[in-house]
Amino acid sequence: MTSPRILWVVGESFSRATVHPQVVTARDLRDRLARHTPEPGIRPTVVPGLGIDENTWADLCESMAEADARPADTHRPPRPVPRHRVLKHAQDNVLIGDARAADGRFGARLTVPNETEMIRDHTADQQHVPGMLLIEACTQLITWAVAELVAPPPGQGDRYAVMHALETDFERFVFPLPAELDGTLRVTGPPEDHRVPLTAEVTIRQSGRVCVSCRVRLHAFDPAHIFAIEHAQAMRTLERSAHPAGQTGTADPVPPGPPILVSPGAQEAAP
Repeated sequence: MTSPRILWVVGESFSRATVHPQVVTARDLRDRLARHTPEPGIRPTVVPGLGIDENTWADLCESMAEADARPADTHRPPRPVPRHRVLKHAQDNVLIGDARAADGRFGARLTVPNETEMIRDHTADQQHVPGMLLIEACTQLITWAVAELVAPPPGQGDRYAVMHALETDFERFVFPLPAELDGTLRVTGPPEDHRVPLTAEVTIRQSGRVCVSCRVRLHAFDPAHIFAIEHAQAMRTLERSAHPAGQTGTADPVPPGPPILVSPGAQEAAP
């Protein structure tokens, strides 16, 4: 390897980004290291981008130790939060790592596992991170932050985030390089045992520039309460669907806005 001095390594799911000479996939980096002939004075610094997890990075660092390349001293892949904290069945679908929260503010680093189905099932040939994946990352961070920052009443489990409205602005593309998410959570009405009205704002930045802004209106519910509401609405929908001729077009009384569950993922919450 003779150039460039900084080499970004990304997962194979972002292979389209290798049109730039300073970006390489993990597989290609291993191949380069295996056939590399050292050249004096040229030691590129390799930095992990998206699609590189902690195990892959450790493996690459071991390979680099025997070649004329060096890992970045101050960079490492983010450590994803446990899947149950963002209500996912698969750890490969967790998109936030190194999460933090205090005094109504929260943040995390974007992590995109190479094997996440949200990349594998995306057919567009692009260099950037898909917009729906970024919405999902914001949603996961809010889900995590609600459980961290909104205290449950005595005897209840963690609050369950339920979204009522979502607005997202895409200002520029996010590429498979490190990106940060920062957010705030604000109470917007009198808290109750069963629910707390909130607004959340999340910003995604990359290289110091704002790329995405996401604003959400939501409630932090007692899980038993919102599951009872969901079940009752499901039963009424089943009854109406079995007798379509008897539908009147009137809506059931429900909490403010038809609740759209944040936790299953933004792609499932879309109308």
